[in-house]
Amino acid sequence: MEDAGKKCFVCEKVYPAGETSVNKTVMLPVCKNCIGTAEEKQKEEEYLDSLADGLVCGCI
Repeated sequence: MEDAGKKCFVCEKVYPAGETSVNKTVMLPVCKNCIGTAEEKQKEEEYLDSLADGLVCGCI
């Protein structure tokens, strides 16, 4: 089965696996057009902020 490619988490376009890198902050594929852009940084922040939405630690 042929690799269908990877979807850039910033622009949401599908690229062949060899044309994407992994964003080390959110561990998602990012294309060469989006890497290092302000849009990538904004998406990183959105993904990280959404992780804690509605969660409160009750251990303290």
